[in-house]
Amino acid sequence: MTDFPLPRLITFDGEARSGKGTIVQFTKDYLRDELNLKTMLIDRGQTFRTLVVAAARAGIDLDDADAIDAYLSDPDVVANCVQFVKDVYHMSKDERDALLYTNEVGENSAKIGARPASQAFVANLTKKWLHDADNEGYEVVLIDGRALEAISREMDDEGLCHYRLGLYFICDGVVGARRTLGYAATPYDQLTDDQREEVDVLVGQIAVRNQRDFDRDVERLVRPDAPLLKVPELVGVEMISSNQPMAVIDTSAEVSKVDMSLPVAKLVAHYV
Repeated sequence: MTDFPLPRLITFDGEARSGKGTIVQFTKDYLRDELNLKTMLIDRGQTFRTLVVAAARAGIDLDDADAIDAYLSDPDVVANCVQFVKDVYHMSKDERDALLYTNEVGENSAKIGARPASQAFVANLTKKWLHDADNEGYEVVLIDGRALEAISREMDDEGLCHYRLGLYFICDGVVGARRTLGYAATPYDQLTDDQREEVDVLVGQIAVRNQRDFDRDVERLVRPDAPLLKVPELVGVEMISSNQPMAVIDTSAEVSKVDMSLPVAKLVAHYV
């Protein structure tokens, strides 16, 4: 046991290419630098991508659901995967991005993420990280991922944290694709033909990824029945009155990364 109060948990959930990864990293830095809060960021999506790489290196057919489940049901494999997750965490950003953030890994992470064994692996690891955060005196834990409400309420019930706020991010597909491809400053109708084709292809990939997350049997992605807030305003909207309020954040506005992220960081600061 420690004398530290339980970490306050904020979740960053939502749909593909909605900007939540950028916003959660900005929020972590804001809480640390502006409010002097010891803040941990847990990236569950990165963990699923790490499992993809581990399984592929082991020769697992990622189109074979039974093979994935069998692989992640082996205690020795699980122990090795936990160590690999740690190793990836300590890589340089460039090395980690080159390993994990490819189209192939992104496509296969949806296949891994749909399997009960991988969900159990990541859930158990998330709980371990929350326990470690408590022992190490972290005041705030931010979790970036998908389908987080159930696991977060479960961890709150188990006394691992105080679940304070759940945010669910959405974004227009064309806006999200242009940001991802580096075309945010150029309106769609002013892109070259080749650039528009790139955007259109990515928009289709975003739609497929989201539909898979909506349809999967395990930890299905569900948009919460919660107030809709739009960046950059996020003002004048009453949150749901509960111990664990939630909001849907629409990041479709054509604004800079700072103008997209700062209002969310300030909203989170209000709840921690």
